[in-house]
Amino acid sequence: MAKRKEKLISIRMPSSLAKALRKKANEKFCLDLSEHIRSVIRSACLSYVDPYSSEMQKFRNELKQDLIEKAKTKSQLVNDLKRIIEELAND
Repeated sequence: MAKRKEKLISIRMPSSLAKALRKKANEKFCLDLSEHIRSVIRSACLSYVDPYSSEMQKFRNELKQDLIEKAKTKSQLVNDLKRIIEELAND
């Protein structure tokens, strides 16, 4: 197993950018700001190395969101139809 060489770096950034990154880190359930920054850098590097893979991942995420939205709509329609059938049966 190859040993990874890790480097410690420091980054200067405006406080507004740091606040925005902290907010995003909390939304994505990252432990801290540095974990979120590593995640952002990792995804940027992967998209640079293999841009088609990154585009495919974006496409998959969009499809997943569309399917979730359509499933919710379908569920709502089924519930509405059941309610209408019950109302008609009671009349």
